[in-house]
Amino acid sequence: MRPPGATLPWLMAAWVCGAGGPLLAQELPPKAPQAATEALEATRFAPTTTVNLQINGVMGSLRYTGNEVDRASNTAAGAPLLNGVSLNHELRLTIDTSFTGQDLFRIRLRSGDFAPSGFFSNPPTPLSRLDVAFQEPACGAGVQGCSGRLISINRAYLQLPLSPEIRLSVGPRIMQLDMLPVWPSVYNASPILDLFQFAGSPGTYSKRLGGGFGLWWQPQGGLQGLSLGYAYVAGQAGGNGQGSGLFSGSSSQTSTVQLALSRPQWNITGAWSLSGPQVRLRGTPLASELAAGGRDGSLGSWSLAGYWQPRRSGWLPSISAGWGQDTFGFGSPAVAGLSGVRSRSWYSGLVWSDVLGVGNSLGLAVGSPAHVIAIQTPSQSSLDDRGLAVEIYYRIQLSDELWVTPALFWLSRPRGALSGSADLSQALLFPAASGGDASLGVWAGLIRTTLRF
Repeated sequence: MRPPGATLPWLMAAWVCGAGGPLLAQELPPKAPQAATEALEATRFAPTTTVNLQINGVMGSLRYTGNEVDRASNTAAGAPLLNGVSLNHELRLTIDTSFTGQDLFRIRLRSGDFAPSGFFSNPPTPLSRLDVAFQEPACGAGVQGCSGRLISINRAYLQLPLSPEIRLSVGPRIMQLDMLPVWPSVYNASPILDLFQFAGSPGTYSKRLGGGFGLWWQPQGGLQGLSLGYAYVAGQAGGNGQGSGLFSGSSSQTSTVQLALSRPQWNITGAWSLSGPQVRLRGTPLASELAAGGRDGSLGSWSLAGYWQPRRSGWLPSISAGWGQDTFGFGSPAVAGLSGVRSRSWYSGLVWSDVLGVGNSLGLAVGSPAHVIAIQTPSQSSLDDRGLAVEIYYRIQLSDELWVTPALFWLSRPRGALSGSADLSQALLFPAASGGDASLGVWAGLIRTTLRF
């Protein structure tokens, strides 16, 4: 029985299996038992092919606080507050196959309708974005002639071994994280806020998606547990009007080197990334806009992250933590005279397993999004871009395929130094006039439902 709303993914799965082929035994034409069995087996996926469908539904609402909130017009920072109760969904259909049993070819189709909600690209508080929030194209509220239920190819790549210790990843639609040998966090079983899914460094682990390639080395023998990886991905690998492509100045590229040591209970990982224009940094509006606005610039990012987890569930939680620092390099800064910009971020996440029931888990995370810690401006005035983020969730496993996760989160200063102004130049040149005492925070409550099969 297919779940409600999943008609299109089921039809796609049927097409992959073989268009027009019978999918259920009761749909077979009357035949001898052996002939019917052979006809059914002919429609199966190959033994090395799996198809997985995941559907996420989120119902929740945001509540804004602070003296920058205009209750009469329901606005803040010059933009409407998206504080209604929203109900959104996201689904992903992943098809994995192998030609030799050692390689992996992955296609992922994805769809969603999160863009009009406050949990996606929210102008007053962009850090309220959820990890599962997705929509392509990302149409905002009120945009005419733009559907939020289109299906996009979110992944298309191949991984194959070059030797027992070396693996190559390549594809026209691949994410930076797909090409790295380890992920230095175990705070990811039921992600809520997007900002807690960068291992503490959104500059290093930018999740850049595009065309690219990567290599990783995981030695055996006495060096087992050590890993070294390199990933290159270009958001404009296919080219555009500026003549971009792989290795060009306008390819939106990121190169990452990662070195990690892993054991059954713990991991420690160091990584470095160099991102070219247009640089994407998921952080406070000041940090994000400075990164994106520097033409011919770059962003060098360092990360140190890791985790520890107990041998069995109990009072001790798993602990994940990460720290990152970014150095901005400007060819043409967004504001004349701007230099010496650095940003920093960190997080720590705890997860208790089997809480009040087998399969249930309790998670708590606290951290600071990427925020500017050093900057040389024409006004020579200091800026306070700091902010704190906290989330807590309780994941309830109702069956092997269904989870329900109530969650709360709080962002103390999601706009950082731009709490009192939406204008970057004004905030940098006249920080006192832009509202040094301005405050804007946000609370949110939500229920996430996840169905997998």
